[in-house]
Amino acid sequence: MAEIEKFRGAIIGASCGDALGYPLQNLSVARIKHRFGPFGLRTLVGDPKNGKKAPVSDNTQTLLATIDGILWADAKKLDIIEGIYRSYMRWYYSQTGEEPRRGQKTWMRRQSHEREFCLVREKFMHARRNPEEGLLGAFSKDGRGSTKNKVNDSKGSASLARAVPIGLTFAGDGKMAFDTAVKAAALSHSNPIAYYSSGALACIIACLAEGMSFPKSLDYAESILTKMHKTDPILSLMSAARQQADNRPAGKTGVWDHIDSIASFGDGTNAEEALAIAIYCSIAVDDPLEAVIISANHGGKSNTTAAITGAIEGVRFGDTFIPGYWTDVLEGKEAISFLTDKLFYVYDKYRPGKR
Repeated sequence: MAEIEKFRGAIIGASCGDALGYPLQNLSVARIKHRFGPFGLRTLVGDPKNGKKAPVSDNTQTLLATIDGILWADAKKLDIIEGIYRSYMRWYYSQTGEEPRRGQKTWMRRQSHEREFCLVREKFMHARRNPEEGLLGAFSKDGRGSTKNKVNDSKGSASLARAVPIGLTFAGDGKMAFDTAVKAAALSHSNPIAYYSSGALACIIACLAEGMSFPKSLDYAESILTKMHKTDPILSLMSAARQQADNRPAGKTGVWDHIDSIASFGDGTNAEEALAIAIYCSIAVDDPLEAVIISANHGGKSNTTAAITGAIEGVRFGDTFIPGYWTDVLEGKEAISFLTDKLFYVYDKYRPGKR
């Protein structure tokens, strides 16, 4: 498989999973069946009020902002977290309509890396899609969040999708991916559960992108987590997800056959829960598309769990598992594809041995 296919699979897979799960989030299983039928929601749903496109949530918006920040940092020779922070603030101002703070007004202009395409001018990036409580609040503060400067105590799973492009950028260097994703997540999520879960996901993506097996990628991420403080809840759920997936009864492939296991990890509101659900679905379900569908159809944070599953399956299997009838209705498809390809051409500069 070509490396570009892994990049496209991860980013487009995450975006499609997000769009699939968005209309399902926090619906009970009974309501999902009532609204979408006995097999749940199995395809992206275009919204007539949204140009017949399937809306994406803040997961995809901030994932794309992360790519934009990486490109910004590369073009201006900035620290990568500085570039990501600037792009997150552009997203924040686009969401709130607030006047940019002193020293940040120029960030809203077209930048040197945006000669061909300017993300902040995309209409869907301004749409308010029920962002996680506290996410906008974190960026409203004058002080920048970090592992040492708390802006809240959020464990929220909105920190996760943003880790995917970081993992791709540092493909082959799981530790660098982990450390960078931790710093990026801590810009808005001050609880170690959130930022270390993000680091773990970035590490997994980085290892998978370089061709490491899924079990070994998980092992490596866990080996890093064991050296960090306050990571026991993450490690416990990752272990439970792997154990339950490995012990699943043969022939259990229906969308509702996994609902009890998924529920045992939580509803995906917290980062470690969403990560565990994605790991479980990616191991327990052999078909990558079915894994994404199953990870979306539950009574919790469906858009996030499906986005993370889509990213994992995408980097494992490439973009060919994603059907055209999904991407045809995906909101922001052109922007997503363009930025993914730009990220791929930048990442070579960050490979091990070239940093």
